[in-house]
Amino acid sequence: MIIRVWRGRTSLDHAGAYEAFLKKTAYPDYGDVEGNKGWLLLRQQHPEWAEFVFVSFWDSMEALRRYAGEDPERPKYYVEDRAMLLELPERAEHYDLVDMHLS
Repeated sequence: MIIRVWRGRTSLDHAGAYEAFLKKTAYPDYGDVEGNKGWLLLRQQHPEWAEFVFVSFWDSMEALRRYAGEDPERPKYYVEDRAMLLELPERAEHYDLVDMHLS
């Protein structure tokens, strides 16, 4: 399994709207791709911004390419991302899942 990790920051004023946008638009876009196994959305509040970490789970790099395109490290950005993010990170990170334990 491939784990994709993307991070982005918004102003505190945009944090709620950005979270709602991700749930409304990005979730279905990810979830409709064959080979996507789910995701986690994490939010951390800082004094001057909010950071979001989007962790998605994929069957394979081939499945991830169906979503992200030929360069899966390049994030896919929407108009709303460009309007609300403080910067547009150039890369997403990918990891092979080695082990997992939940209780």
